[in-house]
Amino acid sequence: MTEVQAFRDTTVPMPPPAPAPRIDRKRRLSPIWLVPIVAALVGVYLAWITLSEKGPTITISFETADGLEAGKTMIKHKEVVFGTVKNLALTEDLSHVEVTAEMTKEATPHLREGTRFWVVRPRLSLTGSVSGLGTILSGAYIDFDPGPGAEERSFTGLEEPPVVRADVPGTPYLLKADRVGSVGPGSPVFFRDVQVGEVTGFDSSNLEAGVTIHAFVRAPYDRYVHDGTRFWNASGISIGTGAQGFEIQLESLAAVLAGGIAFDTPATARIGEPSKADTAFTLYHDATSSQDADYTIRLPYLVYFDGSVGGLEPDSPVEWRGIKVGRVVDIRLEYDVAADHLRIPVVIELEPQRITLIGQKQGFGSGEYMPELVRRGLRAQLRTASLLTGQLMVSLDFMPDAPPATLGTGDRYPVIPTVPGEFAAAVKSINGILEKVSALPLDKVVQQVDATLKSFESLASSPDITESLRSLAGALASAQQLLGQANTDLGPVMQKLPPVLTTAQQAVQRLSGTLGSINQGYGADSTFKRDLTRLMSQVDDTLRSIRVLTDYLEQHPESLIRGKTQGLN
Repeated sequence: MTEVQAFRDTTVPMPPPAPAPRIDRKRRLSPIWLVPIVAALVGVYLAWITLSEKGPTITISFETADGLEAGKTMIKHKEVVFGTVKNLALTEDLSHVEVTAEMTKEATPHLREGTRFWVVRPRLSLTGSVSGLGTILSGAYIDFDPGPGAEERSFTGLEEPPVVRADVPGTPYLLKADRVGSVGPGSPVFFRDVQVGEVTGFDSSNLEAGVTIHAFVRAPYDRYVHDGTRFWNASGISIGTGAQGFEIQLESLAAVLAGGIAFDTPATARIGEPSKADTAFTLYHDATSSQDADYTIRLPYLVYFDGSVGGLEPDSPVEWRGIKVGRVVDIRLEYDVAADHLRIPVVIELEPQRITLIGQKQGFGSGEYMPELVRRGLRAQLRTASLLTGQLMVSLDFMPDAPPATLGTGDRYPVIPTVPGEFAAAVKSINGILEKVSALPLDKVVQQVDATLKSFESLASSPDITESLRSLAGALASAQQLLGQANTDLGPVMQKLPPVLTTAQQAVQRLSGTLGSINQGYGADSTFKRDLTRLMSQVDDTLRSIRVLTDYLEQHPESLIRGKTQGLN
């Protein structure tokens, strides 16, 4: 036995080997694993919810980012949030600002071509209305108006809010005008003084052909617009003069401040269906021009004036005995070098539909009656239309004293003969009177008057008149004295009275001779001659009465005591 074996024999016996472990295949996972699993599932769910409710990302181009902030500015429609601004960036050319916004899922069907975005901030319009006051505290936000087109993700924002939203019922129309005037976006549209719509804008892409103004008429007033409706510019204040004095017309204060358009439909055009959207109409200058549109026939004529036409201008009226029958179209100045003569051709348009011919089936028509009217004395004349403004007009009337003439046909248009205007005729008449006055021999007349006055002065101071008047006064005084002594000494009075009367008679005769000389020197019909003749007649009557009294007293001296006997003459 070896030592190893002996050692093995003396050692402790080895324990039996351990049994192999037994694995239990039916054992489950620990519940602790449920926490991360549930968290993962919630995360996936939230991510799915977030992705499913997230709307599209859009870009909006504005000229400025005034009032916008990334992460804060919201996009709303009727105060409902549809998105949030996420980023603001300038374009490469620095001309605009691109706003990137994340929209909600509910906004997706409304993001179409034609959708309009604008920034809501406090604004004051020309009509005095204020909008966006709520943004003073809450800050600016972006509003939008859904469009009807296909889906779109890139938009150009408006710098001003749209005048009419897409959900407002009504009908848009196109108005053709030569110029815009004071009409602009937001200007009111009136129907019989009631605001029924607004001007939404205008198209000036082809100014040579005029301007197209876009007008919107709200429902139900759009049913009053027919193909025969007349639109006119109602902006500002119209001041005129009439039979009642000054007349001031204005549609409303809003039309004065922001311009305006009015329309009306003649009774004959209120039949049929209303006009469709985007129907084109003519925008007239004013209400009078729209009424004149009923007269569609216009005949051009020429009238020539030699004098000044200051106060006459295009659109001045052409009247026939106070009734408008046309208007002035053009005024020019022509100088004939060979004849060294100036003349002013004025083109007028007559509207024959304003003239009714009695006894004829057709009207004035194409002017076939004008040559006959001119032959009968029809002439054109400048007259004053307004004394306040000095405006002139062309007046047509029959002038029986006018020289014979015919309707001229050698120019561009037929030529109606003219006569001098009222002012020119008055000046001509005054000049004629002055010429007649200047032709009078005024120097000779003045010399004759001066000689007559000198003759009168010499006659009045002549010794004959002085002596005659002195003799007459003495004779009358003697007669009065004798009459006073009649009661006391009748006999001597009777004897002295005849010589006194004879002396008075001689004085009267001398005065009569003097009057003859006055008649030759001063004139038989002068005031002095008439007064002096009347005086001498009264003196002669007095002397005659004294003579009759003297004869009676000689025959009946007792009458001084008893009085005049009845029956005696």
